[in-house]
Amino acid sequence: MNRILILIISLFTSLIYGQSFEGKLTYKIEFEINMEGISENDMINHMKKSGEYFDTLVINIKKGNYEKLVNSANSKRIVYRPDSNKIYNFDSGFEYVLITNAKKYGATIIDFEKPKIIQNDSIVSILGKKCNSITFSWGNLGEETYFYNDSFLKINPELFQEHNFEYLNEVLNLTKSYPTQIIKSLNDFIKIKMILVDYSEEKIDDSSFEIPELQLADKEYSELIKQTTGQEVMQLKN
Repeated sequence: MNRILILIISLFTSLIYGQSFEGKLTYKIEFEINMEGISENDMINHMKKSGEYFDTLVINIKKGNYEKLVNSANSKRIVYRPDSNKIYNFDSGFEYVLITNAKKYGATIIDFEKPKIIQNDSIVSILGKKCNSITFSWGNLGEETYFYNDSFLKINPELFQEHNFEYLNEVLNLTKSYPTQIIKSLNDFIKIKMILVDYSEEKIDDSSFEIPELQLADKEYSELIKQTTGQEVMQLKN
């Protein structure tokens, strides 16, 4: 009897997790910059020189894990692991690793009020899918709009239930699917669009989410980052 019960529970669990998208998503990135005293081209050129500019984001997703690959000059890699509920930020050629506790809502030590959530009426077509959208608004500070089709790129929100960072768990609780487009704006100064341009449902190897061996970082640098951003710092082990 116990074996039958265990089999039923295992089957039920596999069905739940089987509903979640596993594969690769590719987004095109667009910047709109409206800052007094500096043109959009000058700002983008500055970002390119500093190695921070990027126009493509690839995301690998599997059972609550994700890996984000940014095609900036410093080849940024971001990994989230639910077993630690932490987000690891790697930059090519940089020995330090910034680690964000996903229990936090943001990447700064400043606590902002929770946003107002607005269900928008308009429908937008993305990759031939009719998408609704929701907006997280902080008033004059800025807003984020997430476009989605709840029968496309389906995600079980339970997989990300501890991922408060950037309100991902709340977004997925509302959409039940991964966004097809994200628009983030800050005080009308800068707007970033992430537009889904390609996707493939495929098996993602667990190696995509592996974290290299880390060691304690320099204490002075670590304390500085902790005080200014609230993030933890580790160092790649030689």
